[in-house]
Amino acid sequence: MIRFFAAVLLLAAAASPARAADPKYSAAYDKCLAAPSGQSTAGMIDCIGTEWQAQDARLNRAYQVALKRLELPRQKAALQKAQRAWIAFRDADCASLADPDWGTISRVEAASCRLDRTARRADELEDFRKLG
Repeated sequence: MIRFFAAVLLLAAAASPARAADPKYSAAYDKCLAAPSGQSTAGMIDCIGTEWQAQDARLNRAYQVALKRLELPRQKAALQKAQRAWIAFRDADCASLADPDWGTISRVEAASCRLDRTARRADELEDFRKLG
């Protein structure tokens, strides 16, 4: 019986997709967090906010390039619909991590979630429909 469960676990691990690479963050972000001012909750949130602005700009550039790669109006409409749904999901999901009852660290977790999701989506859009 133990061998059966071990085999199932091995098959499940082999079938699961590889973990996505870490998102691309700027060197300035790491420097900001390493600075004394980046060690407090407010400082972390400021660092995350600054990096989020950079990642959001990267995401918007990648989205525009991805749209240009599409030839048909229905293809563009599908990407627009997907992007709007993704933004709504990201915002709602990350906002669910912040609650005053969970302390100030929950604000850092929510901001980090939004940054991470934005950077990962920018990565995805940079690779969207690349040929060759």
